[in-house]
Amino acid sequence: MDIMIVGSGGREYSIGLALSKDKGVDKLYFAPGNGATCKFGENILISDFESLANFAKQKNIELTIIGSETYLVDGIVDVFKSHNLNIFGSSKAASRLEGSKIFMKNFLARNSIPTANYIETTQIKKADTFIDSLQTPVVIKADGLCAGKGVIIATSHKEAKQIAANMLSGESFGDAGNNSK
Repeated sequence: MDIMIVGSGGREYSIGLALSKDKGVDKLYFAPGNGATCKFGENILISDFESLANFAKQKNIELTIIGSETYLVDGIVDVFKSHNLNIFGSSKAASRLEGSKIFMKNFLARNSIPTANYIETTQIKKADTFIDSLQTPVVIKADGLCAGKGVIIATSHKEAKQIAANMLSGESFGDAGNNSK
């Protein structure tokens, strides 16, 4: 079986390393891969989803595995499925639960699934008022993808307000933290 792994981080390396030891795997491709993945697979420098799908067809790749949430949120699974290709990952619509904390929190609230109190705001004063109503520690999350770093636990209200202000200004986490996009 030929398999393609999409991504360039340690997660993709680990998946590839494990698969390289499986006797049922004939060839591994990494898009784009990294300096270590080329030791047991072929790195390919194709980034747009249509071209990746065409590459998968051309090489008769039987399974594509997505490592990074970014590709899922951007809809790679939908593109591959439109080409009738086997791919492991969630659709663009389902990936919104991971890609937007606000979407996920609103989904939980709408469906009566227990979750911590939260606020969706672009206004620093509104954030400050909400923070004052909470007990510490306060958990502050950026809305979008932040490579696993978009959650900060503040031990004081003062610290929480500064973190919220930095996120809302776009200073922390860029557009993922800036809810005015």
